[in-house]
This record gives sequence, C-alpha cells and structure tokens, in this order.
Amino acid sequence: MRASDPDRASYRHELQATYRYLRLSIILLTGLLGIAVGLQILADGGSVLPSVSAYYYTPARAVFVASLCAVGACMVIHRGRSDLEDVLLNFSGYLAFFVAFVPTARKEAVEGQGTAVIPEDFVAAVINNTWAILIVGALAFVVEMVVLPQRERSTGTRGGKAALVASALAYVGLLLFFLLARQSFLDWGHGLAAIVLFIGIMGVVGVNGIAMARARQEAGHTKRTRWFNRYTYGFLGMLVSAILIVVAVRPFVEQWVFVLEAALIAQFLGFWITQTVERWTEPEPRQDALVPG
Repeated sequence: MRASDPDRASYRHELQATYRYLRLSIILLTGLLGIAVGLQILADGGSVLPSVSAYYYTPARAVFVASLCAVGACMVIHRGRSDLEDVLLNFSGYLAFFVAFVPTARKEAVEGQGTAVIPEDFVAAVINNTWAILIVGALAFVVEMVVLPQRERSTGTRGGKAALVASALAYVGLLLFFLLARQSFLDWGHGLAAIVLFIGIMGVVGVNGIAMARARQEAGHTKRTRWFNRYTYGFLGMLVSAILIVVAVRPFVEQWVFVLEAALIAQFLGFWITQTVERWTEPEPRQDALVPG
C-alpha cells in the first residue's frame, strides 16, 4: 500500500525539522560553551586561562564536558554528503568525547618541581570514562556493520570501504595507546585528541570547498570561480590563522593556545551557520544512496 500524500508530507516535515534541529543544536551548544567560558573570564576579573580546555578545572567544567559530548554526538549523527566528509565528522565527533573526558594537564608540584600532569584525584575518573567511550565505540561499529541495512551506510563504495578501514585502524590505535602507554595517554591524550579534532573539522570545511568546486565545474564556471568559493576561503582562513597564531602570537602571548582554539572554533561555527542557511530548505539525499543495489 502506498502512503497517502498527507502521510508523505508529514514524514517530509518531520525529516526536515529533525535535520534543522540537529544543525541548530551544534550552533547553540557551541554558544553554550562560549558563554560559560566567557562568564568565567568575567568572574576571574578578565583573566584568561592558557587554553579553553583549562576551564575544565573551573566552575565551567559541567558545561565544558556536556557541550563537547553533545556536539560530538551531533557530529556523529549528522551524515556527511560524501564518504570522506562522513568519516571526518564521525571521527571528530568521537574524539570530542576524549577531549571532554581526558582533561588537559595542569601545573602540579611533583617532587619539588612544577610539572604539567592530570591531578591524581582525576585519574580514576579519566580511566573509567575512557573505557566507557572505547567500549561504546566498539559497540557502535558493530551496530553500523550488523544492524543497519546496506542503504543506511556507505561501505558499498570504494571510498566507503577506505573510510571504514581508516576508522577501524584509528580506533585500534587509540585502544593500543590507552592500553600500552597509559601514562603517556594521561599526559598527552587530551592534546592529541584536540589537535586531531581540529584537523578533522578543518578537513570538513575543505571537503565542502572541493564539493562546491566540482558542482560549479558541472555548472560551467571558470577554474578561478570554481575554487575561490566560500568554503575554500573558509578552509584557507582556518589554515592561515592557525599558522599565524603559532608563528606570530605564540612567542608573545601566554594564552596563545586559547587564542588558537577560539579562532578555529569561531571560524568553524561561521562555516556551520553558513551551511545551515544554505541547506535550510531540505536535506538533499546522498547521490550514491539513490543508486539501487
């Protein structure tokens, strides 16, 4: 029996509303983190900590952890329009949980010397929560491969298979890092996860720049107008600002990591808002999802 037109219209409306709320959630949750950090800066009389992650050790901790986990979940849920974009969103979203659960090291007096470590009273929570996200990650992989039907995932294409292999290898690398180098994981896990997360979201912007260039090529645009689009500008802006902050700001500003993180988050948020406006009318289906079999 074919669905009636009202049923189809209702389903389309629910799908569109869910898609919009998902995209808006990332915007609002990022704003939540920014407001919580901003309020803490005001409470500290304008003093800024060395990084956004350092606010884990302030009254803003609950918002820091909750917003990162929620944004990470939204990124994993959001389906990319290509295999590469999808794996970048999934992996960046997954790493957001590690950034939230494994705090940045802070200065502690260890054997008479100031050393950056995770305080001892936080270590048990870090280990427990890391095991939890590793186990859930493995379960999610099983669900992806066994429960979801073929049309719900993209492993049937060459790109999809490559993305699957890359994701599995990255997960195994994380697991081995945690199991075999526990102290190094505690010392460097947060920083490495944050770096790869930022590389991932920059990659998302870059992938969309390439996709727009290809779309413009099909529309007959010149080579210059194809590649100089708003998303390639966004990617280049993130890359150049990161380089400038590391090279020009780092030697003079103690809080250069905070400046770098804030700049990249703000630029990615600008990209996400722009793309949300662009795709507001309806989410377009993946082209490979339209091919039967």
